[in-house]
Amino acid sequence: MGGVMADKKPGTDKGRLGLIVLTVLVVAALAATAFLGYRYIEGRSVEDARESSLAAARDYANTMFGYNAENVSDHIDQSMSVLTGPAKPEYTKLITENNLAAEVRKQQVVSEVTIQDAGVVTNTADTSNVLIFMNQSVTRGQKELVSINPSRLTFNMELQGDRWMINNIEVITDDTFRSKLEVVESLPPDAKPLPGQSPAPSQAPSAPPAAPAPESGAPAVPVP
Repeated sequence: MGGVMADKKPGTDKGRLGLIVLTVLVVAALAATAFLGYRYIEGRSVEDARESSLAAARDYANTMFGYNAENVSDHIDQSMSVLTGPAKPEYTKLITENNLAAEVRKQQVVSEVTIQDAGVVTNTADTSNVLIFMNQSVTRGQKELVSINPSRLTFNMELQGDRWMINNIEVITDDTFRSKLEVVESLPPDAKPLPGQSPAPSQAPSAPPAAPAPESGAPAVPVP
């Protein structure tokens, strides 16, 4: 009897070991499948957010900067409904200080917007930064062309529920680009000239200041 039990024990242990290994493999496979599924869903969510935020930003820009005497109040209300954070008081201040709706109706202003290009700079599943290039043409009294403004702006957006909201609007002007450039006035002390070039002088003579250029890039606000 004891000998029979001794013969069965190694086989039983081997069976248990095989069952443990099989369980570990199944758990690992399930974990890998779950991880890959999560990464796929996450990637799909980011891609969907990119597409939906870009479409929303183009629509919001058309509504915010394109209007006429008949629809300006509706366009202001629609724009206000998609603003949050610091963007909302800034836009409120803009339209209030310029008495926008009343002046547009009084002067029969027509502001038309053409989106030249737009793209998402960065985004996650629930945030997006969209860069917009647009032209805004403004006429007065249905005949007088006031201005044509090429504009560049960014919308910082966040997803609230199923709707994209603008929490910051940045108008990109020439000065904005200049502020991002680092001007190096002198070479580092250990800098060496390239082969075939003579060392640069320690201090170059100053050039006369250039004439200031008119600032561009800001959407027009039609006022008298």
